[in-house]
Amino acid sequence: MIKEDLSVPTAAEFTETLNSGDHLKLIRDWADVVFHTVFVRKHPGLELPALHSVEGHQSFMASPDANAILRALDDFAIPDGADVFIKSEPLRELARNAYMLGAWLTWPGAGIVMNRSLMELLGMSALIPVRGGQERLYQAQVYSVQGESREGRSADVRSQAWKVSGVSVETGLTLTDEFLVYDDGKFLLFDVDGGAVPAPRLRMRSQLDSDEKVLFDTWDRPVYDFEALTRGEEDAVDDPAHDTYVPYPSLLDEALLKSFRELERAVNNEIMPDSSRLQLEVSKDEVFAEVEAPGADCLDRVEGRKFWIVFEDHPDWCLWLGGGGLALTDYSDEVWLPGSTGRHEVPEPLRLKVVRAIAWTLFWKGREPGTRVSLFPGQFGGLRPFRPDNLDRIFHPSLEDTRFPVLASMPCSTKQVPVLVHGEVPEGYVIEVLEQLKVPASDLPRGIPRRDSLLLNGAVNFCSMCGPIVIPKAAVEFPDEWYTGIRTSNTQLISDFKTYLGGSSQGKPAPDKDPDSPGAVIGICLGVIALVLMFVLVL
Repeated sequence: MIKEDLSVPTAAEFTETLNSGDHLKLIRDWADVVFHTVFVRKHPGLELPALHSVEGHQSFMASPDANAILRALDDFAIPDGADVFIKSEPLRELARNAYMLGAWLTWPGAGIVMNRSLMELLGMSALIPVRGGQERLYQAQVYSVQGESREGRSADVRSQAWKVSGVSVETGLTLTDEFLVYDDGKFLLFDVDGGAVPAPRLRMRSQLDSDEKVLFDTWDRPVYDFEALTRGEEDAVDDPAHDTYVPYPSLLDEALLKSFRELERAVNNEIMPDSSRLQLEVSKDEVFAEVEAPGADCLDRVEGRKFWIVFEDHPDWCLWLGGGGLALTDYSDEVWLPGSTGRHEVPEPLRLKVVRAIAWTLFWKGREPGTRVSLFPGQFGGLRPFRPDNLDRIFHPSLEDTRFPVLASMPCSTKQVPVLVHGEVPEGYVIEVLEQLKVPASDLPRGIPRRDSLLLNGAVNFCSMCGPIVIPKAAVEFPDEWYTGIRTSNTQLISDFKTYLGGSSQGKPAPDKDPDSPGAVIGICLGVIALVLMFVLVL
């Protein structure tokens, strides 16, 4: 029941409950309190909360006191011509949207800012009474998995990862169940046995009781679509003319590529649309050489180049072609990356290579429904020339060979290690391990070149002490079940990757300045003038 009493809850009451550390009381007393929020109406079908910046974070502005909101509007930057109004929503619903969108909530006049963790607590948790005067605590994370409709077409299936805990005065919280629940009313999932989620941990909405169904439907509602403010009346994404995807040959059987092709198409159209809207930014930095010159100290840094892909349509995105960069001494006729700093066109073959690397990496990460995709900075360093740890020369990924990169398995004893195959050399395949793990020497595939050079204390520490390596072609396998079965939906994977692109821009270096440019010359002249004036003042 929504609490909209005559007495308005105060900020002091909220702060007292928050400081008590009693999260269950916070949910009971505050989740259903009505908060008045500033909304903007673009047209009758599009009403969204107005956003303002708080410590660099987008935030909703809301209060249980409508008069406090009206007073705060005097200092609120309202866009010209905007249709602004006050709308009442329960705090639970505002918190759910804020959490899903990565926003905060500001209580004006009270000095209270509710951050992401508090939004998760209030928006994605619920207490349900059970027999005997007890309660159950439900906590949810919303995901979507790739499913198949009854007509056999692929589609996104909304799902939620639930944790259910018993609430007791004596023992507190006790986790009693944990499962992935999905709406089985419209879709059939892919083969359950082929997925990463065990069948006992899967639950259908039709199997829930009435209270649980209400919770599922509440958390399943669409969140505020702020991107709609910048779109026209017709969504260009649905325009077939914007589908520029072309499938290319692969090492895999075409029958295994159905799900991957759909994800690769989404990456192509939504992330890397075409080369004319992308630029390759080259910056100067001190790097370690891939191949040390004779007599050089391997710990010495030399002048090199680092590479970033920047997006014309999304200035806040950035994709670092990671690793340590490329030393100028490592440039040769085979290196197709520019050596001059500044921005350059992205070659179309490189764009296609990036699309495939992103798609395969997301495809593997999506094998665990119920978890957000997490990538580390420089995840895509295998797209530029590099020296594998057990090779004495630089490997140059071929832009013409569209079979690579490709997802594969490297059997290590009983464990199937996921790898991205970047290409082939006479010694075998050049691979990059996709997970951080430690493999004992005895479990490594036979015939690895310079095997001992990879070992540290009798094992290989992938993703920490070891980068890409060369392994025999016979040590690479393609398990059929890796390319089928339940996985996170394309919509979720693309959303998570966009978040990664936005975070990557924070570590991007400032563009190098041309010392001969007019701006640089003027800056030097002003510096000299300032130095002369300072000298005169001293005299």
